[in-house]
Amino acid sequence: MKSNLRLIGGRRLESPRTIGTRPTTLMVREAIFNILKNTVENSNWLDLFSGTGAISCEAYNHGAKKIVAVEKNKNNSKICLKNLYSLQNINNRKNDIEVICKDVLIWTKPNNERNFSINNNLDKIKFDFIYLDPPYRANYHELVLNQVFNCNFIRKGTIVICEHSLDLDIKKNILWEIYDVRTYGQSKLTFLIHI
Repeated sequence: MKSNLRLIGGRRLESPRTIGTRPTTLMVREAIFNILKNTVENSNWLDLFSGTGAISCEAYNHGAKKIVAVEKNKNNSKICLKNLYSLQNINNRKNDIEVICKDVLIWTKPNNERNFSINNNLDKIKFDFIYLDPPYRANYHELVLNQVFNCNFIRKGTIVICEHSLDLDIKKNILWEIYDVRTYGQSKLTFLIHI
């Protein structure tokens, strides 16, 4: 499967042949990890609507300790896992990575029984960073954000990065503060912090 999808640094990733997936652009990924800098190192990272796993792969390459990716499309979730397992030194780190094939809207429901692998021991972690990239035309950014901010895997100070279209404005909420908004081409990044 030929792909033009590349990580920061140039490594090629696999991507699906279908047009239904919109991987986060290299420009946006570079911006995210330039903003976060060394805070990603030794962090716990959750990638929602992970698609090909490009963001999860970047988090791994920037030193994230634990990575969980959630993607409902079976083919995409397989590609996500394959991309993660293609990274350097991954054989020693496979227990730190989990790709879950499940609908994010169901998986993030508060008090939901989340299906982590028993081997990975990831069911008790709190995430330092949560990346959220729903389909731009879907009208459930607010629903997913409210569910995420009410889940037991988030802690005070968790940073949630939401990628969305230019015409969507995410409002402040009693659960979060907006501490940064950036625009890159047709994409907008809203950085939220759990209060």
